[in-house]
Amino acid sequence: MNANPLATVGLMLTLAGLVGSFFNIQLSQWLRDLVALAQKVKLNKAQGNDNQQKAIVECKIELEKLANVQSYVINGLVLAFVVFVLVNGLVMIEAASADPLYPHVHRALWVFLLFFIAVSLWLSFDGWRIARGIRTTLAQKP
Repeated sequence: MNANPLATVGLMLTLAGLVGSFFNIQLSQWLRDLVALAQKVKLNKAQGNDNQQKAIVECKIELEKLANVQSYVINGLVLAFVVFVLVNGLVMIEAASADPLYPHVHRALWVFLLFFIAVSLWLSFDGWRIARGIRTTLAQKP
């Protein structure tokens, strides 16, 4: 039995869509948490009294929770997995290049792949930049 590659690529798209969507939601939440922490650090650094020192220690703990090596590795692995699934889907549909729907599916896969990579990298690098800024602020003497 010959399966149409365009019919079976739906599984790849579903997998990439689900994992990719949840990943970008997680990255967005991570970025929001870092932005909130940056504001908290800024406000606590401006106060400079003894009570704020306890808050600064809590900010350092929160930063380590949000911006550690494991977080960056997991983000990179999930990004690589979704890219692998999408590229595998592109390879799968090559066998159906004569199908009239092929150009549309091919274009949609490429657009999704590029969009996913761009958004994921933007969120990741923006989060890394904010975390680096927080580290710099926390390292400064009051």
